[in-house]
Amino acid sequence: MNFISNRKWFSLICDQSTLVQLCVSIRSVNDNYEIFEDVLGLYELSRQNAEALVEAIFDTLTRCGLNISDCRGQSYDGASSMSGIYGGVSALVLRQQSKAFSVHCNAHCLDLAVHDLTNECPTISNCILFTKDIIDFVRRSPKRLAILKEISNQLSMPYSNLTSLCPTRWTMRAESYNSLL
Repeated sequence: MNFISNRKWFSLICDQSTLVQLCVSIRSVNDNYEIFEDVLGLYELSRQNAEALVEAIFDTLTRCGLNISDCRGQSYDGASSMSGIYGGVSALVLRQQSKAFSVHCNAHCLDLAVHDLTNECPTISNCILFTKDIIDFVRRSPKRLAILKEISNQLSMPYSNLTSLCPTRWTMRAESYNSLL
C-alpha cells in the first residue's frame, strides 16, 4: 500500500450491494497526472446503515495508511444510506473532511438515464423483453442448450453460454446480448 500513500490526494468510491457487502475504492493521481483507481477491499457488514458504512470506510483507509484529511471527493450511488444529505455516508464523511465534495456516480447516472430512455421507447423495451424471454427459454432446458451448441458448431461459430439479462445494471446487459448473437 506504500504506492498509494505516495499519491497525496484521493477520492472515495464506494458501492454496496443488497447482500450487505461494501466495496471501497479510491481514485488518485500521481505527480505525472496519471490517474489510478485502486480497490482497497470488499467487506461483509453486519449492518448497512450509514454509520456502519462510514466506520468500515474509515477503518479501510486507516489500514491502508490513508488519512481522511487527504480526501478531496466522494462518489456513491443514489441510495439514501450512501448519498443522503443529512445522515448518509457522504454527509458523515463531509463532517470529517469538508473538502471531500460528493458527486453521484457517473456509471449509476448513465445506468438510470439509459433505463429511463428504454422505458420511453416501446420498440427498445419490447426488444429487451424479447431477448430476456429467449435467453430464459433456452437456459431452462439442457436439451435446448445442446441444440444451440450444435447449431453453433454447424455454423462454425464459437459457442457461448447464454448470459442472463441483468435487470438492474444496463452495462451488464451487453454481455447478455453478445451471448445471444
